[in-house]
Amino acid sequence: MPELAPINICTGCTACMSVCPKNCITMESDKEGFRYPKLNDKSQCINCGKCELVCPVKNKVEYPLPTAYAAYSNEDSLRSESSSGGVFSEFARYILNQSGVVYGAQYDDNFNVKHTRTDNEIGLSKLRGAKYSESDLGNTFADVLSDLKQGKKVLFSGTPCQVAGLKTFVKKDYENLYCIDFVCHGIPSPVAWNAYVEYRANCDSNGEKQIEINMRSKCSGWSRYKYSSVFKYKNGTEKIVSNADNLFMSLFVGGCISRPSCESCNFKGYGRTSDITIGDFWGIWDTDPEMDDDKGTSVVLVQSEKGQELMAAISDKLIAKEVELETTSRLNTSILVPSKSNKYRKAAFNRIRTGRIDTCGELLEMSNTPFINIIKGKIKKLIKR
Repeated sequence: MPELAPINICTGCTACMSVCPKNCITMESDKEGFRYPKLNDKSQCINCGKCELVCPVKNKVEYPLPTAYAAYSNEDSLRSESSSGGVFSEFARYILNQSGVVYGAQYDDNFNVKHTRTDNEIGLSKLRGAKYSESDLGNTFADVLSDLKQGKKVLFSGTPCQVAGLKTFVKKDYENLYCIDFVCHGIPSPVAWNAYVEYRANCDSNGEKQIEINMRSKCSGWSRYKYSSVFKYKNGTEKIVSNADNLFMSLFVGGCISRPSCESCNFKGYGRTSDITIGDFWGIWDTDPEMDDDKGTSVVLVQSEKGQELMAAISDKLIAKEVELETTSRLNTSILVPSKSNKYRKAAFNRIRTGRIDTCGELLEMSNTPFINIIKGKIKKLIKR
């Protein structure tokens, strides 16, 4: 029988499931909501070994260093709807204008996160903004391969491990496949996310379900971590939660709710399998104040010739400046360093699963994590500067 990646390093990328010629492997959620491959029908397994060969954590590859940019879209309305500088949407629009398709993460009607495909601007709008939960990929890899074989230009966006899984799955370097990953702190638990969504509904609107959630709203600004989360309800209630007061984000950045494999992530570093890496250019206010107008600035790491092609294609849509590679990670260490688990992680999940997410703040206080020190004082000091 094949040896799938163990739980502590498996990223849930679905490559092994997608490549199995006998459909022996399925993705199943554990009690924390994370999806893992399971060999269900052993009698059908032909021991072809494809699932092992396609696993990105078992077959790590080194890549050259990228070229780094600070950049943002010159369309203010687009930036206001985006997490940072609106650069992803500009790349995606270029692909759509070439009669291509874009894959990315969006909310379903219950605010579960899943990957989906779009060939139009309306669909693209649903892919904008950060989604803080593991995305259900479903059969996305097979759908991407089908589009590639039909000759369509495909832009796939996802976590670094999802991009790595897709690249090993499709096997060859398709000229019409463009991949964008992002600076990833970790993959948050769907169980924790769903609990927080319910908690906010109870706090804000007597349990009424949200009609809109924006975890990275710029209504309070962007520079110096001023962003907020906004929850909107059918009865007209709107709750704005500051970054410093956001329990979910504190649990996430505090190491309590990420996937176990994130602690030993194989996909950190400047060189990536993607064509483009994007993220927030935290610290740009110090390193290049002219590139910070409080509306969001992206760090863009161009990893390949196809990445350079994309940058050139949208150059008239961006305000961009090449920067020293080291400055990109000065205040965004997630580019290089895996997120560590909190010693109270198990206790946090016990409380979350029993409907007590509201009590998890005291675990963060007891753990005295670096992020808790930040949200207690540093962010507020930065905002005042």
